[in-house]
Amino acid sequence: MTQEDIRSRVFEKKEDLIKIYHEFHQIPELGFEEKKTTDLICKILSEMGIVPLRLDPTGVAAYIGPEDGYTIGLRADIDGLPVTEETGISYCSIHAGKMHACGHDGHIAGLLGAAVLLKEMEEELTVRVKMIFQPSEENTKGARHLISRGIIEDVDEIFGLHLFSDIETGHISVEAGPRMAQTDRFCIRFSGKGGHAAKPHQCVDATVMAAEFVMSIQTIVAREIDPVEGAVVTIGSLHSGTQYNVISDRAVLEGTCRSYSEGTASRIQSALRRRAQGMADSYGGMAEIAYEQGSHPPVVNDVPMAERIREQAEIFLPERDFGHIAPLMLGEDFSWYQRKIPGVFAFVGCGKPGQASYPNHHPKFRIDEEALTDTVFLHLSAVFSAMRKYG
Repeated sequence: MTQEDIRSRVFEKKEDLIKIYHEFHQIPELGFEEKKTTDLICKILSEMGIVPLRLDPTGVAAYIGPEDGYTIGLRADIDGLPVTEETGISYCSIHAGKMHACGHDGHIAGLLGAAVLLKEMEEELTVRVKMIFQPSEENTKGARHLISRGIIEDVDEIFGLHLFSDIETGHISVEAGPRMAQTDRFCIRFSGKGGHAAKPHQCVDATVMAAEFVMSIQTIVAREIDPVEGAVVTIGSLHSGTQYNVISDRAVLEGTCRSYSEGTASRIQSALRRRAQGMADSYGGMAEIAYEQGSHPPVVNDVPMAERIREQAEIFLPERDFGHIAPLMLGEDFSWYQRKIPGVFAFVGCGKPGQASYPNHHPKFRIDEEALTDTVFLHLSAVFSAMRKYG
């Protein structure tokens, strides 16, 4: 099958691809609860003549191509979010309080769309393709779970992608180097001495410690991190006090740090600990610091793999823009696979002004369905580039 034949076949199947996307959009399920989603993936693969392997507790793996030789993994995440959908579309979620608000339904459809073509040309494949439909990406547990079960032990390299509505349809990034951030999480508890609001001299005010700490850490990135390194430190939650006229003896802050290298992440952690302890000492209070480093590491794309996949994708998609898209401070547990084997993670624009214009995780998030074929071509590009290199 020529590459032009493949292009024609993908566009011929566009309506089927959209129908599959609609089916999955209606049944969002949270991490490790994706029972209906797993069932439907298995059903569709079986109808293609592909044998699905159900994973425990959810998720699916399947092979196409020769049993021996170089193996490329194609990964799609399958979980939804605890979001109540507000799109008003005819195929909206039928699961109350749950929604595919991050494009994972499109990721599933794109990989299944690629599976159709790969199965049709199976005898022409010179590398083995392992499709991995991964559960539980949103809570960052799915990739590590599958790795612990040996899912990528027979995989030599891996490819994945993500649809983003704040990137317009037609723009695609397949770039080497850091692409998404390591996401760390912390909780800091300041303890002092409570008392009457009119007698602050008798107290150690935990609210003041917390407030000054929040302002203090705003300079960590500006003054302790190399300006060429990207980093973010954010406090998302601060709770202190129970009554307007009582000085609080306890304040609890929770936040996240994002960075593109583990070295930068370590420097941020050290700065947070030092400043929290220093703040408590200066007021005569105490600080308890819990820091979870690396719910997943940064997404760093393999250089030669990214270059060859992009070259192939530009052949399949000459009408698309493969210009530079800046790295994102968002996190992705695809990075755990990259810790083990070479991997590339692509960004795919699916935004459309006036229609698909709400950001990922928003109750009105939608994707421009024109972008679905892009996801198919990118998976095929990963396979074709591997065949050129290793087949």
